Parts: sequence; C-alpha cells; structure tokens
Amino acid sequence: MKNRTTAAPWPKIMKILTGVFCAFSGFCFFEYFLFTLSGSGGSFTYFALPIAAMLVVFLPPVLAGVGRKHLPGGLYRFVRGAYFAGVAFFSVTFVIFWFAVMGYGTETPVNEGPTAVLVYGCRTKAGEPRIMLGQRLDLAYDFLKSNPEAVAIVSGSVDAGEQESEAAVMAKYLTRRGISADRIYLDEDAESTKGNIRGFLKILEDEGMDDYHLISISSEFHIPRIVWLCGKYGLDCDFAGSVSSSPSGLFTSMVREYMAYVKMILLNDYS
Repeated sequence: MKNRTTAAPWPKIMKILTGVFCAFSGFCFFEYFLFTLSGSGGSFTYFALPIAAMLVVFLPPVLAGVGRKHLPGGLYRFVRGAYFAGVAFFSVTFVIFWFAVMGYGTETPVNEGPTAVLVYGCRTKAGEPRIMLGQRLDLAYDFLKSNPEAVAIVSGSVDAGEQESEAAVMAKYLTRRGISADRIYLDEDAESTKGNIRGFLKILEDEGMDDYHLISISSEFHIPRIVWLCGKYGLDCDFAGSVSSSPSGLFTSMVREYMAYVKMILLNDYS
C-alpha cells in the first residue's frame, strides 16, 4: 500500500496572495489612469506613468503562456518570481505608505501678524479650480480672512489644455471671495512641488518678506512630502492640510504621491 502525503498548502496560498496583489495593483493603476485621462489635454509624457504601470501589472499574465513556451524553464521561473515579488512589494508598501501619510497630524498653525500663506497648485479645469485645489484655497481663505496682515503666494504654471496658469486661477478664486488683489503674489512658473518651493523662496526674497511667518497649505496627503522638501530647500514654515472630500480623487492622488516618493528616492531627485 502506497503512502499518501498531504500536499503542502503553501503553493496554493502563494497563488491566492499573488492574485490579491495583482488585483490590488491593477485597481490602483487603472483608476489612476482613468483619473489622469479625465483631464482635458495633456501630452503623452503626462500619461506615460499610469500607462507604464498598467502594462507592468497586466502584460505579464497575458504573456505568461508565451513565456512558458519560449523561455528556458529557469529564466521563466525567475521572471515570474520577479514579477510576483514586484506586485507584492507595491501592494504592501503602498498600504504602509497610506497609513503613514494619512496618520500625519498637522496642528493648526498660529496665524498672527505678518504672515505669508503659501498655496501649492493643483490641476484646474476651464479656468476654475478642481475640487482638491478649491479645498486648499478655502483653507487659505480662512487664514487670510482671520488675519488682515497676512498675504498669499499662489504657485502653479499653465495646466495641460488650459490658457491660464494655476496661480492665476487661484488668485482669481480668492479675489472673488473678497481678498484684495494686492495681498496676493503669483508664481506662474512652477511645474512641480519642488518648483513651488523655489518660487516661494524667490518671491519672499524679492518682496522683502524674509521675516514673515510662513504657512504652507496643500492637501493632507501632500503635506509630508512638502515637509521633506522644505527641509531640503531650507524653507522654514508651518504646515496646514486641507481634507479631501473625494474618495476616488484621494485614492488616485495617493498612488501619484507614492510614485513621487519612489522617483525622489531612486533618482535622488530634489532639484
């Protein structure tokens, strides 16, 4: 009589985990792609990251049959293992990243005397702020309204498919709500968070506001990276984060934020 051994459950568990990780990664990047695609205009380079990410997630399973037939067994197993490890690494680190970023607490900064409110740009549509940018501006408005000595510096270049810069749209939004135009300074050149910070530093120097109390304002998920980059550039300020009301927008923005950290770390890119 032959001895029967019970099959180890580990291979089956690994397949289940791999399926979960692949599905989660695919969902992240597919929603990110749709969110990016929903913007008007935009060059191919603007879409390149979500397209590449989607291919990384979906292409290997589609080509698995071809690879199994045409690659040597050892090489095929290596490629398959590397792919599985990649999607698992993304899934686990993204969840950790999410909790770390969303758990970042920012106290309400003191808002007294000469103060410069630094507002980081975000995408616009038809000359108006989108939801996320509107929330940042509403928070900036509260600071400006409660402190007559405070000024705002709004930063952002011309958005894809738009005729006005993000900074111009932001300034217009604040003036419509009653903030005097002479309290608003525009940086219309910044195309990134690093560019925002460089623009703020230049205006602060040019306008002689070196001794002003500074408050950086952006969405809550964006604040940790701003804190990091402000430290790199020597911009000494307090921070305030607006709360995102759109779950879909928040999720896709978190994927984008994750990618921004990966790029900075891998390329050591703070310039």
